Amino acid sequence: MNKSTLQLKTLEDQNKELLKTQLFLEKKVNQLKDFAGIITHDVRGPAHNIFKMLEMYESTNDPDLKKASMDYLKKVSKDLTSNLNELIQILQIHLEKDIPASNCVFAEIVESVCLQLQDIIDKKQAIIHTNFRVLEIMYPRVYLQSIIYNLVSNSLKYAKKEQAPIIYIHTFIEDNCIKCSVKDNGLGIDLQKYGHLLFKFQKSFHSGFDSKGIGLYLIKNQIEEQGGSLTCQSEPNNGSIFTVQF
Repeated sequence: MNKSTLQLKTLEDQNKELLKTQLFLEKKVNQLKDFAGIITHDVRGPAHNIFKMLEMYESTNDPDLKKASMDYLKKVSKDLTSNLNELIQILQIHLEKDIPASNCVFAEIVESVCLQLQDIIDKKQAIIHTNFRVLEIMYPRVYLQSIIYNLVSNSLKYAKKEQAPIIYIHTFIEDNCIKCSVKDNGLGIDLQKYGHLLFKFQKSFHSGFDSKGIGLYLIKNQIEEQGGSLTCQSEPNNGSIFTVQF
């Protein structure tokens, strides 16, 4: 092998290493964006619940209501603290390693999400059905929590005014893949009109709602970063089904 050939091979090797470094850095930047999105978007719900319970606690002299409010505050605070601590731990290590997966029990994740959303669930008299044919999965817990939280909170937010929300959360295996679907009876989305914008940043499809258009964009990136996909079936006034393939 002559000198020019050796130099060319060295340059090719260096370019490959630079490309690997570039891809690694891009992945880490995307992870930081994900975590920033989770903190700013997903923490709003539990923080709002804490505020509402404090209002209730301060506005009543009924000892039973005071006790119920305080018990709920303790549960939500504990759950929120646990989630934030996990985020902090992952942030401390994820710049050097991939986000660690852990054994996640779907029923526990859904219970935690429902606790965080209890205020709006009660207010809208929502009914949530679960069918866990797959009980657990190895997955980054903070991502799975965010995925379920966003899908359920969207189903609650975009419910029909005259009809109580009914939400079905189903885990199953299809085509040798673990999947989770969240189905509702809400307003639905006109996919023929908005399908190409569905997972875009800061896009919303219903007026009159407090929506930042971040949730679907956020969780789609989280799911795809872990090698999965997110799809939607929906019709106007006929609900939606979001399906995660892990």
